[in-house]
Amino acid sequence: MKKRSVKILKGIAIVIVVLGLIYAIAVGVSSAKLRQAYTDLKKDGRPMEPADVIPPEVADTENAALLYESAALLLKAQPVSEENLLEYLGDISDKFIKESLDSDKLDEFKQLIGQDVVTQALSIVEQGTRRDSCRFDLDYDEGLNMLLPHLSDLRDLARILCAKAYFEAKTGNPDTAWDMVPVQLKFADALRAEPVLISQLVRIYMIRLSCDTIKKLCEIAPPNVQQSGNIQSLLKDLDDIQPLIHSVDAERLLIGEWVFNLTKDEMYTTNLQYNDEDDTGLFHKLIIFGITFKPLFLADHAAYLRFMHEGARFIERPYSCEPGKVLEKGIQKKRYILTNILAVALGRVKVLHCEMIAELRIVQAGFALLQHKQTEDTFPATLDALKLQNINDPFSDGLLLYKTEGQSFILYSVGPDQKDNDGSPRQKKQETDWDIVWNFPGKR
Repeated sequence: MKKRSVKILKGIAIVIVVLGLIYAIAVGVSSAKLRQAYTDLKKDGRPMEPADVIPPEVADTENAALLYESAALLLKAQPVSEENLLEYLGDISDKFIKESLDSDKLDEFKQLIGQDVVTQALSIVEQGTRRDSCRFDLDYDEGLNMLLPHLSDLRDLARILCAKAYFEAKTGNPDTAWDMVPVQLKFADALRAEPVLISQLVRIYMIRLSCDTIKKLCEIAPPNVQQSGNIQSLLKDLDDIQPLIHSVDAERLLIGEWVFNLTKDEMYTTNLQYNDEDDTGLFHKLIIFGITFKPLFLADHAAYLRFMHEGARFIERPYSCEPGKVLEKGIQKKRYILTNILAVALGRVKVLHCEMIAELRIVQAGFALLQHKQTEDTFPATLDALKLQNINDPFSDGLLLYKTEGQSFILYSVGPDQKDNDGSPRQKKQETDWDIVWNFPGKR
């Protein structure tokens, strides 16, 4: 063998050895980061196994989910136009609550909402709210492939239930409407124990829908003392951040860890879309190769765990708009593909939850104002006179803001921008300079 060939081979061997050492060092460093991320989670007392977040089985006789599914199926079995009654009436109910139906659609809504099958379905929902537990049968082993068909069904049932109460109040049956409100609130809390982040977002939507309906009912005929007391206790029970924190931890364990335990072939066939174009071709294969390159894969896994760990702690802390932006910008600067795919917009999630809490506390304080008006014939000068507990604005941690004029009051939270905009409600597509407002008009 020529000396030159020997030199070339030796050079190649040296390069291979050096690259091997670099690879081994990179794997070692990334592995250490991953071990540290797990250690930090455990030290902070966060759940570490899927079994820690999956709700226990529930006996059929105690499980409200079975009744809610039955009510949804009953309405789905009724065809309307090209849809089923659940979806169709759900959409019309949403518009009715927003008072955006034309006369023809309003007549159609009245006809549909009065059908016996709708009354029967809502009766089944009411029966479900009397049960102690609610657990939908989800396949928690499916990770990103987990099916959640019940969420749209619950949303539509909530719309129909709220629209029915509002309709009863508008047609001269306020007591019937107020009797439906506890059912609304208990039904809105059906997803409390479900450890899926999107389920908690649907729960937030359902609770806020109930709050909006309650405010509308108050403008027609405020509740009596007994009705108000029953509803107040339910509103207080909904003011809890633990279900959301639990779902963030569950997102890490049921979705994130599921993805990081996929094989290369499984990743290729799973819906991990980092680029919308050519997601099944050469580019997608190169992405998967880059994802699964061990040093990068381990570092990516560690980055994801750190993000979700800090995210859970961020959700627990009092609201501030800046930490949410920093949290999300921090992960965007990282070049970790899976972490960027899986990272949840926790800043936005926090905002939605705080908006829900603000709505709940505004309704609680508004109820107290209306009771004061009934007994004293006037609204109090300040909220301090009501001697209520836990009605601080979640966006400022100070009292909700309040002003009154004659038979009207404005009660509001400063909202996500943390600025007092003098009780100016949000307009369509308005990003800032608005408050979360209950403008009670009194008699018209």
